[in-house]
Amino acid sequence: MRADQQVAVIRAGCLSTVPVGAAQLAEATGFSPKNCGLVPVFAVKTGLFVTAHKQTMYLPSPKGRAVARAFKKSDEAGLGALRSSWRGQWFGRAMRERLGHGPMPREGLVAKLLLAARAKENRIPQAHILLDLLVAVGMVVPDGNGCLNWYEGPCYAHNAKSAPHAGDTAPEETEAERQPQDTLFDDRAEGDPQPHRPPPTEQEEDDCESGSESASGAGNGDGPEEARVPPPRREAAGNSQAGSGFGDDDLLSLLLPPVLLADLTRLTAEEVLALHGHLRAVATLTAKLRSRPVV
Repeated sequence: MRADQQVAVIRAGCLSTVPVGAAQLAEATGFSPKNCGLVPVFAVKTGLFVTAHKQTMYLPSPKGRAVARAFKKSDEAGLGALRSSWRGQWFGRAMRERLGHGPMPREGLVAKLLLAARAKENRIPQAHILLDLLVAVGMVVPDGNGCLNWYEGPCYAHNAKSAPHAGDTAPEETEAERQPQDTLFDDRAEGDPQPHRPPPTEQEEDDCESGSESASGAGNGDGPEEARVPPPRREAAGNSQAGSGFGDDDLLSLLLPPVLLADLTRLTAEEVLALHGHLRAVATLTAKLRSRPVV
């Protein structure tokens, strides 16, 4: 079922004032009952529908009724209400995070959806279907150069989160709705993964140790300690690379954004070789800045 047809089924369900099932949605949209029966499950998981007196019958939730009121104004307003409703879902947060610095190729976004859903490679077709749906509602938009972008543009451009829009009429989501529970990925573990935190740098470790020493000195009644220059940075014993002779304070980690393997599939063989040469040149220059040999 195409993404625009799925949106039409969701629209019909939100506008309904009586319980509807696959047959009623098919009559309202003109699509087959078999296809219409799959969409309400996704709408229930995303908080737009609730089950009625039967498991196969559905009614719009308060959030779904807010979307219906927007669709009564115009189709564009309805799509905007869907974006506002879904931007807090696990897939909306994943797309906003992945596109926070600018457009990305489609393969990178599919990989991000699989990672956020903790799904296996056999779910790649379902990830493409979900991404098509996000494109259909305008949450992810083509940039004209073969990539996709967040509908509000890069949200990390000025180190500030985008402010809530006045047109966001959908009510806030409950904690259960914010869990990654899309039925397209029903084989993953329950609950959101813990947010990734990078290991502390050497400077942060020194700052923590200095702060703990200051706190212990303040509680022993000896009075405030005199200001002193922090000690030199120590090389972490667990960070040394075998055979390199120095830690992992590589300037390349500061210069290069994260790149997924899926991003490299868009490059030709000649471009991959050229990229290797450029990276080697950058590594050589940064090594000279550190006065250390290139490994």
